[in-house]
Amino acid sequence: MLLWGGWFMTAAAQDSDSINLAAQDPDFIHSSLVIIGPGDDEITGFGHAAIRMQCPSKELDYCFTFEMQSKHIQWDLIRGTIPSGFVAGKTAVFLSQYDGTGRGITEYDLNLTPAEKQELWRQLDRELMKKMHWNYDFITVNCGSMCAWIIESILQGEHIVYHDVPAELTGTNTQAMHYATKYAPWTELMFNLKHWSIRQEHGDFNDRLGPLFLEQVWQKATLEDGEGHSRPLLLNKRVLTPQTLQPTRPWFTPLVALALLIGVIVLLVVYRVVVRRRKRSTKS
Repeated sequence: MLLWGGWFMTAAAQDSDSINLAAQDPDFIHSSLVIIGPGDDEITGFGHAAIRMQCPSKELDYCFTFEMQSKHIQWDLIRGTIPSGFVAGKTAVFLSQYDGTGRGITEYDLNLTPAEKQELWRQLDRELMKKMHWNYDFITVNCGSMCAWIIESILQGEHIVYHDVPAELTGTNTQAMHYATKYAPWTELMFNLKHWSIRQEHGDFNDRLGPLFLEQVWQKATLEDGEGHSRPLLLNKRVLTPQTLQPTRPWFTPLVALALLIGVIVLLVVYRVVVRRRKRSTKS
């Protein structure tokens, strides 16, 4: 499905000068970051992120989001073999799937130039053509970090400057993941199993920008060019749906499971000792 690029091809018969002139208008294309609040299970507890692209004059309005494709998500997360990639859907349909879930939906305008917005739409279309060509990863390839990656890739003579970065993002991989998985202890365990050898590394905090981290740091981030000019990356926060769901940490955590397992082992040992003593006393 080609959205922006496809429209450009169908419009090729039109006056290209008039199209290019229209595209230079800041209001011709609208781009925004959409953040979905956390859900109440191991997968949705991270929240979700999407890029919304609109061309009102052509009645185009789509959300692009980075998705996983797997029937056995937990196992494939450990193996690091979940096929992933950008998909797109009409914004109304995309947002409707969160109706009644209690998960909040917040939208921020991306403060990009007209040329950057055009290139962003083209890059997203290219990713759609490649389909599921990424492997999902906890800390480097997720819906938030991929939104950040594709936006950074289209900046023209500019770069993102971060301010007041949370300590959890600059610490070790284990510290960052512990913070991000406060409602998903089993996901944290899977992370530690998969990334055991690099759990104490610091890495690049840009790779750790899951949805909620992304929203937090981008609200204070700026776009700067080589001449020192600066402007906010995000503008005009809009709460489309308030977050009413209050995620809680499940009681059955890996530590609880370990304690129960130890308890069962102790009971079995005690049981065997008692049985042996009874057998000895019976023989005597």
